[in-house]
Amino acid sequence: MGAVPFHPACEKGKSGVGMQTPHTQFIVNGRYIDLKIGDKAPQKFFIKGMAYSPTPVGNGLGDPPSCDDPLRNDNKAIWSRDLPTLRATGINAIRVFNVSPPPYDEKLGTIDEFLDAAWNKGDKPIYVLMTIYFDGSALNNADAARDIAGQYERLAAKYALYPAVMGVSISNEITGVDHWTTKGWWDNFNLVADGARRGFASKGVKKLVTTADFDGLTTFDFKGRPQIAQIYWGEKYGARVDVWGDNLYRGRWFTDLLTQIQDTTTKPVILTEYGATAAYHPAWANTYEYLKAEKHRNGQCIPPTGPDGPVNRDVAELPGGRHNPNMAGLVDYSVNMADLLYNTYKDSGLVAGGFYFEYSDEWWKADPNNPAFRGEHVGNEKFTAHFPGCGYDSAWFGLNSIKKGAGDLDVLTPRPTLNALKATWAQQQP
Repeated sequence: MGAVPFHPACEKGKSGVGMQTPHTQFIVNGRYIDLKIGDKAPQKFFIKGMAYSPTPVGNGLGDPPSCDDPLRNDNKAIWSRDLPTLRATGINAIRVFNVSPPPYDEKLGTIDEFLDAAWNKGDKPIYVLMTIYFDGSALNNADAARDIAGQYERLAAKYALYPAVMGVSISNEITGVDHWTTKGWWDNFNLVADGARRGFASKGVKKLVTTADFDGLTTFDFKGRPQIAQIYWGEKYGARVDVWGDNLYRGRWFTDLLTQIQDTTTKPVILTEYGATAAYHPAWANTYEYLKAEKHRNGQCIPPTGPDGPVNRDVAELPGGRHNPNMAGLVDYSVNMADLLYNTYKDSGLVAGGFYFEYSDEWWKADPNNPAFRGEHVGNEKFTAHFPGCGYDSAWFGLNSIKKGAGDLDVLTPRPTLNALKATWAQQQP
């Protein structure tokens, strides 16, 4: 269980040799993450990261050439297009949502060519946080957990000595909320985490084992203080992770995240996702405002608390100029979050960086269960008060918009957020 099924149209690529020196290690140092390259002394590593899942117009995640594994060698035309921009933007890490482990990669292909290209002989390297996607309900069963643990162990061992590898995340927004409060579920979780750690240790290196938790659920500790549910219960039952990851969508501020971290864990915490949609609903009269004098306040749509207009999927990209909501609100949102991450890292170490969600739009997300929407750039009917566009339009989160190009090579157009984040990240030093 937990493996990506083989798509008949997915053909494996040739495996490269791999530049496997110098070795890199990622080591937890209190609330910080240290990077050690070869024999050099460890240095603090602040994550300026990007979520990366380039899905061509008209495709779903499982379609060729990605085949649920965007870093695979046979997807080289796409990731070769993107790597120069990713590097020029100033990021130092990417996060992907699935990598095929052995033996499944015998059919789907490996990711060694990407890892070599990301390392770039040590010149402005981009480190990779891998994962194997599975549904958290699998951790209700010890046999299934052992199977997934074996997959993580084989994946970690295969790529441990590639210097671009940062570590692994245990799935993404892992489900199983009904079972987080049980020790048995966390025992099975630890089987998976231990499997990944064994894989790295078998090659004599340390890499990170982390999570990518869904932030929208809270629980309360014995003092009645709100906590991020999965981190709280994971700490209670001894989750063997090096770092906690949280997918944060609370608006242009952390709200009480930092207090929750301080109260809940002494481990490093990273934002495995943060960002906002670049779309708005022209038929809605909602506006996006925030109180500049009180930057602890979230931006929000005012008024009302729901869409002020017909509910539909008709959206457009946030415009420039004086229209409200506008692109300036999204730029402010994105830069403010990036600044908050860095300033918090420097001031208290309560966060160790994060991954902006995401590099490019994914049209299929407008309706994941309906292939008819994969060729249409439409929105969702969900109102979201703290996003600049006032809606949760899943297909529009990219720093780059996309349109159909030749074959699977879409035409990417940078949004103003890309250059704004580039300028922000250029000022942030570990």
